Amino acid sequence: MKPQNLIALLLFIMGAIWALTRSEQSVRGIQKTVYRAISPFITGGSGLETTASEFIKEVEHSKQWEVKYNLAKEELDKKRIEVAYLRKLELENARLNQALKFQQEAPFHVLASKIIRRQPSTWWQTVTINRGEQQGVGVQLPVLSPEGLVGKVDAPSVNTSTVILLTDENCQVSAKVDGTPEVGILSGQRGQTGDTPSLRLRFLSKDAKIKPGMLVFTTGRGGLFPADILLGTIESFESGPLSGDALVKPAVDFAALHTVFVKIPNSPESSR
Repeated sequence: MKPQNLIALLLFIMGAIWALTRSEQSVRGIQKTVYRAISPFITGGSGLETTASEFIKEVEHSKQWEVKYNLAKEELDKKRIEVAYLRKLELENARLNQALKFQQEAPFHVLASKIIRRQPSTWWQTVTINRGEQQGVGVQLPVLSPEGLVGKVDAPSVNTSTVILLTDENCQVSAKVDGTPEVGILSGQRGQTGDTPSLRLRFLSKDAKIKPGMLVFTTGRGGLFPADILLGTIESFESGPLSGDALVKPAVDFAALHTVFVKIPNSPESSR
């Protein structure tokens, strides 16, 4: 046994003997003194036990809320997915209704077609549709949407066709500015990127009275495209030494094309 422990034991024994040899009144006094000394520790221990008990209950309560929170979050995520799906169906239904209305009200025969292929490298140049020669689609036929002119058929195959978009510089259209005598050639621009491609209307009068917001339509000259098909809206006009050019915002949202219509010369029965 270590010397310190031995000394402590001897002192304890001596203290105990001394306490036992004292009178009853002295012993009670010693007890009261001891109890007063250890009372704060007893009370503190009881408070600590109460605090610990309350903490355990709080932890259990928090776990219950965590379970409820996770269940509510799962339910909310499911509802969000359902809402997103319903919105998608709503948009698809609106597109179909718009397409059906356009097909019924068009002054010429059109064949509804879906875009089935589009390459990122040629996003503003060409698309592939699910209609071809077997459905009466031929080369150079105009392609439209309810918003305006989309482009023209370039290379039809048996059941599919490649369409050159109006945003391609190779698709050139005779165009007029509404409310003015101005007529020019509209086409896309080389190397376009981004979400909002612009068109260029060339060979206008250098002193043309053209302002932003004016509408641009097809003239019908050349017989390729029908007259009075909306092409876009004037964004700006620039006068040159010999002629003027205008930037035109397309009427069609070429970034979000889904369904298009091919103007076919055949009878209505061939478009069914």
